[in-house]
Amino acid sequence: MNPKVEQTLTGGALLSAAATEVTSWPTTGTSRARQVRWVAGEYSRALAHPDHPLDDQATIKQLFRYEAVEAYLQLAQSGALRVRAARNPSKPSDNSRQIRLDALRQLVKASGAGAYAELPAQPDPPAAPPVAPRPRSLLRAQLTELADAPGATASRLRMLAIAAIVSDTSIRAGELCAGTVEDLSPTLEELRVVRRPQGRNPADAYVEILALSGLSRAALRRWLPERQALLARGTSRELWVSLLNNHIGGQATPAGTPLQPRGLSRAWTRAVAEANTDMAGEPDWLPLPTRMEQLRRGVRPAARRAPTEPDAERAVELLDTVAVRGRQLAAARADDVGTTTEIAARIPVREAVTAAWAEGIEHAVQLSALTEAGLHDDAALAAAGWEPTLLAAVDRSLGWGRPSRAAAAG
Repeated sequence: MNPKVEQTLTGGALLSAAATEVTSWPTTGTSRARQVRWVAGEYSRALAHPDHPLDDQATIKQLFRYEAVEAYLQLAQSGALRVRAARNPSKPSDNSRQIRLDALRQLVKASGAGAYAELPAQPDPPAAPPVAPRPRSLLRAQLTELADAPGATASRLRMLAIAAIVSDTSIRAGELCAGTVEDLSPTLEELRVVRRPQGRNPADAYVEILALSGLSRAALRRWLPERQALLARGTSRELWVSLLNNHIGGQATPAGTPLQPRGLSRAWTRAVAEANTDMAGEPDWLPLPTRMEQLRRGVRPAARRAPTEPDAERAVELLDTVAVRGRQLAAARADDVGTTTEIAARIPVREAVTAAWAEGIEHAVQLSALTEAGLHDDAALAAAGWEPTLLAAVDRSLGWGRPSRAAAAG
């Protein structure tokens, strides 16, 4: 985006022009526009304060240097720039510095000062206590509110899916990044997690299966198509992928590259900061935690153990059951769809599919068995319990998604 702000402007005039530019962007929401104008006005007042090193003649090359910005932030935190008394001056908001820095980044972008800017790092949030049941229910309500908001970006949809799953399962960043579409049950009702206890031998890893809430399932249904679009030119089994082109170890990587724990953490922090900025000022809104670790605290999910590798004999038995139940459902659908008999036939095949998945039998193997049983299209597979968005993800991971899919599965 080319800056439209006259770069010969100085001090408060430059800040005001940059704020006007930011608020003109279609992507700038009402809350963010209000915050950007607030920061621009506050920084302008700082330039008139005797304790600030610059004055109103400060140029674009000076305004966003580290020393100048830090001096402004310190004055703002002390309350020296307020135009009206605070309700409780002795308790400054821990979130205010982060909001100011977010707004300053927008002003830098609008003014075209990126080559000169040296903004301080975002504050490292203090460790938070475990989320109590009532605040956790509030967290879920806030995530639902964000999910229902129109125009949600891919970044936000990914964040919502991660937040819901973490709050359901207490999964760690490394465990998340290791997850693939194979770890989602066909119905999206459960998640398989390979637990690797910290400081333990890798051989001590074990597998758990955990229930996913309705919020997690809804969030996954929205994230999986976004993931699909990012993989338009490739295949991947990993569940969490990057949104933009990037560089890793000096090598260019395209969007859709599997996320690593550090990248996941950075992506989470950015998405949460954007959400908190957009929602600041909304009734009853409390800032979402900027560390995933804070979501995990206090979560004690019910889990059941699962094998790390499928038992060969049991796998054969389970696949036979899937095939038998699949043929029964196919026969019922051949007579008519939606009858009492057809609906009743869905239940045992869904149970068989879920049991086979829990044993560790791959999705493609099950889909091949169901195709041979006569369940050829997505509607028939959905009747057998397969979530359509997951089917598309499985197709992409195997290079299917074309008319030859059924033949490839066979």
